[in-house]
Amino acid sequence: MGHRSARWAWSKVSTIHGVRGGDAGACAGEISSYKYRLYAPSDRFYERCVGLAWCSICREYSGAMVFVPRNEHLRDLLADLPTPERERLARSEVKLLDYLDRLVRRKISPTRQP
Repeated sequence: MGHRSARWAWSKVSTIHGVRGGDAGACAGEISSYKYRLYAPSDRFYERCVGLAWCSICREYSGAMVFVPRNEHLRDLLADLPTPERERLARSEVKLLDYLDRLVRRKISPTRQP
């Protein structure tokens, strides 16, 4: 197996661009975000979704359960993928982040925040 450079490894944090060693806001990168549903519409947990936010430059990300009302449509950025690839990405936050980050860099972006 190949090794990943520490520079490209994702770090899960509670606050993106938080204070590190007394240095707040060292990164000037934009934060991208994406929400996706885990449950089928018939499931009582349908409104519980996963929210991811990340910075492509400093490679930090945060993930949490978020509430999304039933009537709010979420764009499925994995819909066009073959089922095996979609399932592979769904099993790993890091692989999903790599995929979503490539979409951001190609301007097929999830939400970008200033």
